[in-house]
Amino acid sequence: MGVGITYSPELEPLLEQRPELFPVLEIEPQTMWIETGQAPRRYRTLEKVFERLAGLPGKKLVHSVGIPVGGTVRPDRGQLELLRQTINRLGSPWMSEHLSFNATPEFHTGFFLPPLQTLEGVETAVRSIGDLQTALPVPIAVETGVNYLRPRPGEMEDGEFVARVIETANCGLLLDLHNLWANQLNGRQSLEAYLSRLPLDRVWEIHLAGGMKLGGFWLDAHSGEIPAPLFELAKRVIPTLPNLKAIIFEIFPSFIPVVGLDLVREQIERLHELWELRKPGRPSQEISYPVPKTNGGAIGGTAVSPSRWEWLLGSLVIGRSLPDEIARELTADPGVQIINRLIQEFRASMIVSAIRLTSRLMMLALGPDIFRAILADFWSKAPPHQFSTTEVEAFAEYLRSLDLQLPQLLKVLEFERAVIATLIDGQPRLVRFDIDPFPLLRALAEGHLPDVPSQPGQYEIEIAPDGPVAVSGVDLDSTRSTLPFH
Repeated sequence: MGVGITYSPELEPLLEQRPELFPVLEIEPQTMWIETGQAPRRYRTLEKVFERLAGLPGKKLVHSVGIPVGGTVRPDRGQLELLRQTINRLGSPWMSEHLSFNATPEFHTGFFLPPLQTLEGVETAVRSIGDLQTALPVPIAVETGVNYLRPRPGEMEDGEFVARVIETANCGLLLDLHNLWANQLNGRQSLEAYLSRLPLDRVWEIHLAGGMKLGGFWLDAHSGEIPAPLFELAKRVIPTLPNLKAIIFEIFPSFIPVVGLDLVREQIERLHELWELRKPGRPSQEISYPVPKTNGGAIGGTAVSPSRWEWLLGSLVIGRSLPDEIARELTADPGVQIINRLIQEFRASMIVSAIRLTSRLMMLALGPDIFRAILADFWSKAPPHQFSTTEVEAFAEYLRSLDLQLPQLLKVLEFERAVIATLIDGQPRLVRFDIDPFPLLRALAEGHLPDVPSQPGQYEIEIAPDGPVAVSGVDLDSTRSTLPFH
């Protein structure tokens, strides 16, 4: 396949200017799906999205970010169906997913969390990988995850756990070197020791990225330049991978305007240097694994099953207090606190991106501190949702219950919810205002409150399904105004 990057629309100017740098584009399909909430098609992708992706340069790899294989929750059938469709239409030769969990039967966690690293945890992951392999038309590779928790007595070491999973499941490995490097910096197994336990002939793909420091941790932030020590380590590792088929640079869309496309181009050019270091077909060493000395994942002297681990850790990282001894021991782990902080930031970004005008009105009229306090109260009352549409609906109902008495807040919210609903079902909608809405909406789109009061009257905005809608917020060109209405 070659060298590539995780796709986002912000990259398109560079893709158009230098298509030869991108033999591969890795597609995260769930980031482009719409959650309809309606059976039988709970998720869908707009046809124009498929057409746009197919027309971009390079071959395509599908990297799922919605049905991780490290937990006990079975894959969502609706997501599996759309994954099959995406794989077939884009011609992806394999699909990758994370060796993590992100949900319990009761709630979603909003974050990839580390599985229980015991023999029972291995069996759990192998079952999940088998579910995917049976349902999908291409081979599966699992990604090595980041783990912000402290090493626990009784758990397998990181490298051995991953090796046992992929060998038992007979699948490929996506070796995320930045994740492993972050784990090492945060006090877990050294990268060299981790790699020494892996069957390197199963590595089909590598991820590299940048990170940042926060709260005493090195974060897998996908924030920019690959750290120099990690790049040097990659130079040593790549020649030992006989079946390496792709090297992918990861960067979150929100960081691209910050670091600039020139830096992205430089990182891709460096990945091409790494690609030249491959030595295809070189045999890997045979590795044997002794029976692990585990105590069933004991925490505080008490054995824990994978499902119990998922419920305990998932509850704590979304801010729930649990009274038992195991929960108290986990709560003392600083990794739980940093994950809780990251989940809150992700939830805030989902809301601010999806209902941009409503969020700006609240921040400008009430102040950032009060807006943050409102978000924190919402988080304490509602668990995270995987898709922003569902998160926004939950937040909208919460806002209505507050009765903030902020003029036009609920009308702006109604307008943005209507835009989202039209995006989901393709049906036009009318939103009625008792003031001229456009001075307010335009001012909020520009980042300020209107300079003069809006004119009272009877107005309506028609939201048309064929109008353009920006991913990061509402494009006012997608609406048509009629005044007055009768």
